[in-house]
Amino acid sequence: GINAEYGARIEFELIPMTNWLAVLLFVSFSLLNQSMAQDPPGTAYISTHASNVPLDPTTLQYKDEEIKEWHFHVYWFQTNKANTKAAMDLHQALLTAVTNKEFIVIFHGITNDIVPGVNTSNIPPINTHPRGPHPCGSFEVWTPKEFLPQALSWFMRNRGELTILLHPLSRHEVEDHSGRAMWLGPPMRIDLTDLEEESAEVPLEYPELGLGYSAKTYRNSVRLDDK
Repeated sequence: GINAEYGARIEFELIPMTNWLAVLLFVSFSLLNQSMAQDPPGTAYISTHASNVPLDPTTLQYKDEEIKEWHFHVYWFQTNKANTKAAMDLHQALLTAVTNKEFIVIFHGITNDIVPGVNTSNIPPINTHPRGPHPCGSFEVWTPKEFLPQALSWFMRNRGELTILLHPLSRHEVEDHSGRAMWLGPPMRIDLTDLEEESAEVPLEYPELGLGYSAKTYRNSVRLDDK
């Protein structure tokens, strides 16, 4: 009886490892498929895991025309006094730059005296806590393509130790905030679950300015000389 039991244990232990891996992979994919089938619409996934198998390129094809508008999101740790002060100092410096007609961007603090004609009711507030996909304190800076180079140069030169997310505005919010996103400073994990995979139209945030997606002719657009 002992020898038979010992032999059975040896035989069990000698089963090729590849067979066990195949079983584990099968179970994992089965559970993943069940989970995906149960998840509500709009659920988004992003992973830090890697694979040596390339992604299916057809899943990364998006039918978008030229990208003409972007958001900068300035991040800071809202419970850190020094970090908060750095962010508010940057905010004030940016307001001064726009007031001095260095470029046109729209964010909290912009008025019609600074950018004539802008609908200030559409300007989001400063977030003093995590909000939407953003994991910490933040403020949003809308930037049209006409002034993207100047705004990007300004943030590169003035951000200090702050992290800044730069993402495009298109019909694909999840991709805009992940695959298409760029970072100044260390990247941070954001929550994609509230973002839309695909919307019917490109969002127009400040069409009254005639910039970005709303620019028909340069003559109809707000220029620095108009401020």
